[in-house]
Amino acid sequence: MAHVVLAIVALVLLTVAGACLWQEARYLRIRREIVQDRQPILHGDVFHVLTLLELAPGAELFESVRRLRDAVEAGGGGRFVYAGKVALDALSSAQLTSRFGEEVRWSVVALVQYASRADWERAAASAPVREALGAFARSHSTGMERSAAQNLALPLVLLWVRARQIAMRAPSHFPFERAPDLPEIVERLAIPRLAAERELGRRAAVVVNLNREGTAEDQAADRGYVSEMFGLMAEGVHGPMHVGRAVRLEGEAEFDRVALVYYPGVDYFADMAQSRFYRGIVGGKQLGDAQASITVPILDRL
Repeated sequence: MAHVVLAIVALVLLTVAGACLWQEARYLRIRREIVQDRQPILHGDVFHVLTLLELAPGAELFESVRRLRDAVEAGGGGRFVYAGKVALDALSSAQLTSRFGEEVRWSVVALVQYASRADWERAAASAPVREALGAFARSHSTGMERSAAQNLALPLVLLWVRARQIAMRAPSHFPFERAPDLPEIVERLAIPRLAAERELGRRAAVVVNLNREGTAEDQAADRGYVSEMFGLMAEGVHGPMHVGRAVRLEGEAEFDRVALVYYPGVDYFADMAQSRFYRGIVGGKQLGDAQASITVPILDRL
């Protein structure tokens, strides 16, 4: 009898281990082939920098980002992990608006890995990087302390959520049901801008978030929103690619968290944004301040 029990336990453990490896493998494939994300899965004590960039008048986007990447990687000691063209700034940070004296319409977002903060400081001060930044009218950089273990755990959390949904026979989120009486800004501005990026964003849209926590009540409401979104992500096979603690590098803007979240294309995101599901929970997203830029991957164009 004991041998039978041990065999069953071993089989269960092997099944769980296999499911976990399968989940990690499919999210890795998404990162590499769809999101164009070059983050090493296992990394040591490294430092990440997220930079928002506004293209200068007359500058060409791909060439300008290519020159910046080459300068950073050739002499700056950095490694471009993700680069995205901004399709839409869904939320504009009040802190960044205050810093620049107006609301900035960002053009590009870049996530770069350095060995240390000191390496970023040397790169930022180097002549080649400063020259490459000349193609951009404004920029803002925020550091991110990213735990490899924490980010590896995120797909497993989504796997657990999905297993629970199946076990409890939870109703599907799909297909999205369009909400009535959508806000005018969603229909008039947001949806056309997303549709304009179908060529680059057919398979992936990555929302880049800089979040500052609000009051205790705000945080409680936000946890409810995140829980609902994790349910959608678990079923739709998408979700966070990078999550980490924010580190102030320049200016006075203070954020608590950096998060890059993958969705399977701009059309999917537009359908979600117009759905009863999303319109029913988005009011729960409560933050002290936030910058949320919807981007499409461009590293393979550089």
